[in-house]
Formats: sequence, C-alpha cells, structure tokens
Amino acid sequence: MKGRTPPSTRSPRAATARTRAVDALRRILESGRPAAPLVGELSRGLSSADSDLLRELVLGVLRWKAALDSEIAAVSRIPLPKLAPNLREILEVGLYQLRHLDRVPPYAAVSEAVTHARASGGEGASKLVNGVLRGILLQPPPVEPPPGAAAEALARFYSHPAFLVERWLARFGPEVTRRVLAADNVPPRLDLLVNPRRTTRDALVAALAAGGVEAERSDLTPLGLTAVGGNPLRTPAFSGGHFSIQDLGAQILPLLLPPGELFVDLAAAPGGKSISALAHGRALRTLALDASLARLLRVSENARRLDARAFPAAADLSALPLPAGGFDRVLLDAPCSGTGTLRKNPEIRYRVTAAAIERLAGKQERWLAAAAGLLAPGGWLLYSTCSLEPEENERVVERVCAATPGLVAAPIEPPPALAPFASGARLRLFPDGRMDGFTAHLLRRVIPAPEPVDP
Repeated sequence: MKGRTPPSTRSPRAATARTRAVDALRRILESGRPAAPLVGELSRGLSSADSDLLRELVLGVLRWKAALDSEIAAVSRIPLPKLAPNLREILEVGLYQLRHLDRVPPYAAVSEAVTHARASGGEGASKLVNGVLRGILLQPPPVEPPPGAAAEALARFYSHPAFLVERWLARFGPEVTRRVLAADNVPPRLDLLVNPRRTTRDALVAALAAGGVEAERSDLTPLGLTAVGGNPLRTPAFSGGHFSIQDLGAQILPLLLPPGELFVDLAAAPGGKSISALAHGRALRTLALDASLARLLRVSENARRLDARAFPAAADLSALPLPAGGFDRVLLDAPCSGTGTLRKNPEIRYRVTAAAIERLAGKQERWLAAAAGLLAPGGWLLYSTCSLEPEENERVVERVCAATPGLVAAPIEPPPALAPFASGARLRLFPDGRMDGFTAHLLRRVIPAPEPVDP
C-alpha cells in the first residue's frame, strides 16, 4: 500500500533530500551506524518538509530493501554487488518512490533517479538506471505470498532476515508471524506521555488540537497519546512541560511493577520509564542510571522541563556502585537485539544474526544478575527487552533465577487492557502498528523464612 509523500516531493530542494538519502543509505549499511541519528545529522540545512522527505526515503528503503533489491536484481543486467558506487542506492530510492509513495508520477521518479545517476556515474550509469526502472514498471508489483508459503518467500516479500522468519514461524505460527512482518513495515507515529502535574489527557488533546495537532488516546496506558497529524514538538504544550515524547512500550513497563517509594531504572536514558513511573504513581521518586553522561543530560533536561522527581546518576551495569540489597523496585530494560523494534530501527534487519543474539544473551545474564543483587528482601525486579527472542528473555530469566538464591518469577498483574498479553510472570507485546514489540518478566526476591528457635 502506498504511503503519503511529504509535500516537498516536487520542491526545488527535493533533489537534495534524495541525494542525501543515497549517501545516508550507503553510510548506514557500511558503517553500522543507527539510521535515525544519521538522518538527523544529514537533515541540517534542509527545510522541515525536505527533512521529512529525507527521513521517509531512508527509513522506507531500509524497511523494504530486500524486496526492492529482489525486483532490481530480476531486471538489472549487472548483479547488484557489482554495481558502481551509489547506483544500487539510487535504484532503491527510485523504486521505493514508485512502489510506496504517491503524488510522484512514475516518469518523475524515473527522471530524478536518472539525473542523479548521471551526476554520480556518467551517461552509462544513467542509461542503466533508466533501463532498470522502466523495465520494472513493465512488470506487475509483487503480491503477498499465499497461505503456507515458505519462510524464504515471506522474508523476501516483507523484507526481513530469513532466519528470523523461520524461527518466528516455528514459535508463533504463520498468522502471528505475518502480522508481525506487516507491522514492522508500518512507519511509527509519535507517542506522548501526559504530565499529570501540569494537565490532564483530555485537556492536552484539546490544547494540541488548537495548535493544529491531532492526537488519539491510547487504550493501553491511561496517560498515553499518539500524534496522528501535525507536530506536537512545535506547540506551547511541549515547551510548557505538559507532555514528553515516549513510546507506549516505555510507558507500559512501570505499570507492571507494584507501586513503591523509590523506583530504580537501570540503563535509563533518556529517562522515559523513570518519568512514566512518576506520572502513573508507581513511585514518589526515581533514580535514573545510565553509563552515558551525554544521555544522562537528556534525563536531566526532561526531568527539569516536566518538573519530575527523576534523579540521574552515572553507573555501569557491569560494575554498579550501589548498595547490595538496598532497593525494593528495580527496572532493567536491557540492551538487546531489538527484534521487536524493526519498524522504528529498520537497519537492524541487516545486522542481526543468531550468533549476535547468543552473544547478547550472555551479557544480559550478567546484567540481570547484577540487577538482582540490588534487590532488598521482598523487592520486585522487572526485566524487559525489546526483543522477541527466547535466548534474550525466557532463558536469561531461567538461568539467573536458578543461580540466584531467593530470586523467583512472580505473576504479572497488568492493567486490564494489557491482561490478554500476560502469561504468568511474562508479558509479551508483538508489533501491531501502534507500538513496538517487547518482552517483560517480573521477578521477586523472597524474604527468607526465620531460622527456627530452639525451645
């Protein structure tokens, strides 16, 4: 299904956005850099509309790259790995516009790609790009594989790693797997967390509407909104601290812990989960820990703007300078493979491997063991990842519980809207077009029984 092309598509500077998109794609795939920060850097000097076009082209191509490359390879006389520098990316950007964006006539998308190829590689390059794109236009667009299709066909159509599709089919079944694959290709919208110290959700919806921003209420969190039109960051409500930008998943996680006085958020930056815990009354104050001082500055800035009692502190998960057994509410949202976030971070598709998942699982075990050491008797620990893989979730929890005396899995009692996603001590949400996927486990350090006293 085609998406809406940003209004700048025909602007004089749109060619600059497309040129930068090609540059970004090469750098992301060659250097391993995350896409979003690089796109932000390359947006400097562009208008707001052209920045939107740049982001759409880069993230869109990354979401659909395998499918785009399959079409290109079927027509190109030169194998993709042997194409001259930039030509593969120029073809991908051009084909993405043809297949997924409207308001750009096919002849215009082809012409722009040909002009870019000529500037990049001369007349021969322009003729190749022209021939490939016009040849593709003569072919019918790809169609969704039929029921029972093999993992390879699904992986190619939905542009996902084949090994992930194979394991998801085996674990989740074909219906859930197809839903996840489709959801991963839906561009995310901006989620907001209402600051109850400054306003209410209904009042904020009205205030945003007055500023030209349409926002929908989330049915998963009581303070969540999703912006479906306009830019909430350009409204007085944002500068006035009436809301923060926060994914629904980050808003949900603190709701899975019983309320307490002090909430300790490990690997906290940019502080969303700490602020959510305060907003939802899960804590009176939060300690937001992270190893990065630069990221902790964002925690501090957000807390100050929102007037939130979130206190940032530098700490390394591998060597926590904190008192053992000193806290009764701990959240560890562990660094992970991110297989639940492929819609937001589509570049992960081209980096994740089974071996990388196994390596991360070893680190996650060490981090979770360190987090468990912070728990006071009777304390609660929520372990979460934005991964759907058992190696990073169930198996990590099983191993750490087995090696840690007194650490046990505890049933999650989520808010009613989240109850269908909970099973015992685990809650799992799949990507569904509204939010990313994640897995969470609730653990508790049981209070040792008193030693028997001799009469």
